[in-house]
Amino acid sequence: MRALLAPLLLAWCATVCAVTTVPVASGFAAPTDVVAAHDGSGRLFVAEQGGRIWVVAGGVRRATPFADLGALTAASGERGLLGVAFHPDFRDNGRLFVDYTRRSDGATVIAELRVGSDASRVDVATERVLLVVPQPFENHNGGALRFGPDRLLYIGMGDGGSGGDPGNRAQDTHQLLGKILRIDVDGGEPYGIPAGNPFADGRDGRAEIFALGVRNPWRLSFDRATGDLYIADVGQDAWEEVDRLPAGTGAGANLGWRAMEGLHCTGLSSPVPCNAPSLVMPILEYSHAEGCSITGGFVYRGTAVPALAGRYVYADYCAGFIRSAAVVPGSRPSVRTLAAAGSKISTFGEDESGELYVADQGSGTLSRLAAASDDGVDAIEYYDAGLDHYVVTSLAAEIHALDGHAQQGWQRTGERFGAYADARPGFDPVCRFYIPPALGDSHFLSASAAECADVRGRFPAFVEESPTRLAVALPDVASGACPTGTTPVYRIWNARADSNHRYVTDPALRDAMIARGGIPEGYGPAGVAFCAPG
Repeated sequence: MRALLAPLLLAWCATVCAVTTVPVASGFAAPTDVVAAHDGSGRLFVAEQGGRIWVVAGGVRRATPFADLGALTAASGERGLLGVAFHPDFRDNGRLFVDYTRRSDGATVIAELRVGSDASRVDVATERVLLVVPQPFENHNGGALRFGPDRLLYIGMGDGGSGGDPGNRAQDTHQLLGKILRIDVDGGEPYGIPAGNPFADGRDGRAEIFALGVRNPWRLSFDRATGDLYIADVGQDAWEEVDRLPAGTGAGANLGWRAMEGLHCTGLSSPVPCNAPSLVMPILEYSHAEGCSITGGFVYRGTAVPALAGRYVYADYCAGFIRSAAVVPGSRPSVRTLAAAGSKISTFGEDESGELYVADQGSGTLSRLAAASDDGVDAIEYYDAGLDHYVVTSLAAEIHALDGHAQQGWQRTGERFGAYADARPGFDPVCRFYIPPALGDSHFLSASAAECADVRGRFPAFVEESPTRLAVALPDVASGACPTGTTPVYRIWNARADSNHRYVTDPALRDAMIARGGIPEGYGPAGVAFCAPG
C-alpha cells in the first residue's frame, strides 16, 4: 500500500490560490467510482475496477467490502466494475445498481443489488439483471450511472470501441451503444420506459435511448441546484469535451460523435453532417496538447470551498490536472487550473452535503477538495431582466440558490471579480446593505469604512447584511489607482427611483452603463469603488 499523498496545493492563479486536497482514505485498487447513498449516514462508497465496493465512514475505510462482484466481473483495460448508483429510496428499500463488464463474454451488464439481512453488506445473490449490452470491442464501455432529479436512472454507454466508431453505432438509433440511456427502475419488469424518451414507442429507435452521439461518456452528473445534466465525453485523437443538457431538456439530443469531436469536424461519414443545426455543441473542450482523457466531475454545491461555488470541476486522467469552469449559457466558460500534474484522477464523488472528492487510480487514494489558507472567492454577478437590476455575491448559499432559481428571474451575466473571504493586510472587508423595496429593492457594496459608516447614519432603513465574505483593496482616493496586483472594480448607479448598483471590472461595460444614464460612483475620474486581487 502506498503512503497517503501529501496534501497538494491546487493553484488557480487567475485570481488567488484557494483550493487544496486533503487525503481521506487510501489502499484502494484502481478506484472507478465514488458515490453517496443519500441515506443520512454520511457514508461514501468507493468502487474498484476489480468488482469490490468499500465503505468510507468518518474518514476510515471499513475492514470488509460492502460488496464483491469480482466473480462476475472482467477487469482489464477499460473493463470492470465501472459505475454504482443508489436508489433515491435506498434507506428504505436497500436497492442499488451497478454497471460492470461480464466476465463470460465482455458484455456490459446493468444490474440491481440489495443489501442483505446485514445492512452493512450487499448480498450478491440478490442480483437482478436489468439490461445486457454486447460489446464488439474491449474499449469504450462508458460506465456512468446516476439517478437524475426525475428519479430515473441514466446510463452512459460508449460507442462499442475500436477507433472512429467503425459501425457508426453512436448515430444508429436502433443500437444502445454511443448513447445516454434513461430507464425507470420502478416502472416495470425489468424496468419501465419513461414516456419522455425520444423513441419511447420503439418504432424509430431503442426505447431506452435518451440522447445519442457520444463516444465514451465515462462520467456524467447532475447539478443538484439546477438539475442540469453534465456529460464528460472522452475524445479520440484530438479533443475532450463536456456537454450540458439543461434540466427538463435533452431528450433526443444529438451530441455529434462521430461527425464531430468537440467543436471540430472529424471527416468521418455520418448520417448527420458536421455542424448540423440539430447537433448540441459542447460547452467546454480542450485539445490533446493539454491532456488525453477527461474525467468528468460535478458542479460544486458545497460550502467548504467558496472559490468553487457554482463551478463545474473536472480532471484529465493523463495530464493529471484538475480544473474548474464557470458555465454561463452563451458565454465562453471561465476555466481555472486547480492542480497542474501528478495524479491519475479516475473519478470524482459528491457527498450528501455537496462536498467533492477525487480518487487517484495511481496511488489508490481518496481525497477531499478543501479551501486553502488564503481563502480566495469569486464575486459573481446576476441580472434580472424583469427588474433590470444587477446583484453580486460571493456567498456559496446565495450562489447555489440563484443558480437553482430559488428566486425566479435571476441569471448569471458571466461577469465576476476575485476577492478574499476575510480581511488581511491591504484588503478590507466589504459592507453590504440591502435597500428595501420602497427604496429600490437592491444591494449596495463598499470597502470604505468611512462610506459604510456614512450609509449607516444617513440611511437607517438600509439593512446591513454580514458577513459578506468579501475583502478587497481600496484605490488611491485622488487618482483611483489600484495597488499593484489588483484590478479596478467600477461602481455605477442607475440613477433611478428603483435604485440599483452594478460592479464591473470591464471599462467597456462601465461606459455602456454610463451611456444608458448610469452615474459612476468611486474614486478618481474613472469611478473606482475598490480593487480586486488578481
